[in-house]
Amino acid sequence: MSHKRKAQIVVLLVVFVLSLGVASAAGASSYCGSYVTVQWGDTLSGIAAMCGTTADAIRAANPSLGWWLYAGQVIYAPSGYSAPVYYPPVAPPEPVYYPPSSGTYVVQWGDTVYSIARRSGVGVNDVLAANPGIYDARYIYAGQVLNVPSAPSYYTVQRGDTLRIIANMYGTSVYTLQSLNPQIYNANWIYAGQAIRVR
Repeated sequence: MSHKRKAQIVVLLVVFVLSLGVASAAGASSYCGSYVTVQWGDTLSGIAAMCGTTADAIRAANPSLGWWLYAGQVIYAPSGYSAPVYYPPVAPPEPVYYPPSSGTYVVQWGDTVYSIARRSGVGVNDVLAANPGIYDARYIYAGQVLNVPSAPSYYTVQRGDTLRIIANMYGTSVYTLQSLNPQIYNANWIYAGQAIRVR
């Protein structure tokens, strides 16, 4: 076999191997963007594994998500967070809280995270928590789509209320209420007249 023929075969093999890598990377990235459309047979843990996050993080980012997924459902999948494995088993760190989104905003030229937060009536940290892809608050660009968290709302506890009753009134979960109110150490210890954040 000639030297020229061997070189052609090596080049073809290199091109073939590189094309396989590009195809698999394109398949993964096209499936797992910010928003994922649920396909038949998908599970929450399967989507979380595909997107490099956890099922709890997806639940926190989608407060209205029920226990069942259905084909065609669109959910927000925050990327870049994976739960660490602890050996020997120890208590995990505090859960990551993603504030509920009241919508999206397309960044305009001259906008800052501070100006967007101020206009929306929320804090800069709330905007950053709703957009885990922003690593530095100084670096946003025109045309970027940001999740804008809803302005906080509070509820005054009435006699006979429990966190479950309040969560049902506002269409959220006890877990989300506890994440919003770190001062509540025990879900059973709330009292009439106490102001708690519900959004």
